[in-house]
Amino acid sequence: MKNSLDQIRKHLKIIDLIEDRFKIKPNNDVDDPLLYCGVANSNIIEELAVEVEKIFGPPYKPAGEGAFFKNFFDKFVREVGGARKEQTLYRLVVDDVTCLYCAFWPWGSNPVKTSVRIGLVCYGADEREMYAKELKGEL
Repeated sequence: MKNSLDQIRKHLKIIDLIEDRFKIKPNNDVDDPLLYCGVANSNIIEELAVEVEKIFGPPYKPAGEGAFFKNFFDKFVREVGGARKEQTLYRLVVDDVTCLYCAFWPWGSNPVKTSVRIGLVCYGADEREMYAKELKGEL
């Protein structure tokens, strides 16, 4: 677990980039300790995606690709709440029970805005509790 925690902390530096370079502020309404969420103008998402891909690799579910079967059968996609065709989802496998993800979720009600989410999916309750305690304030 120590190695996983170190790896997660290393990759969470993307949040500093998001806030400093792209001027995206966190949404203080999000109370999940394993989720960072900010709102960006959609015109910067293409540039932000280049930086995200340096850490996460290519999208697990790119925008424009349907996710019908992933929404039903892919445990990871279900854990992040599903994905719509216009959404982009990146995944970085940390260990066999934990994934770090980044998601771009364009607003249907306001297409010039996109939520940028970074979080952890933990398949075990013990891991979720431990990460929530250890990473509180970092996401």
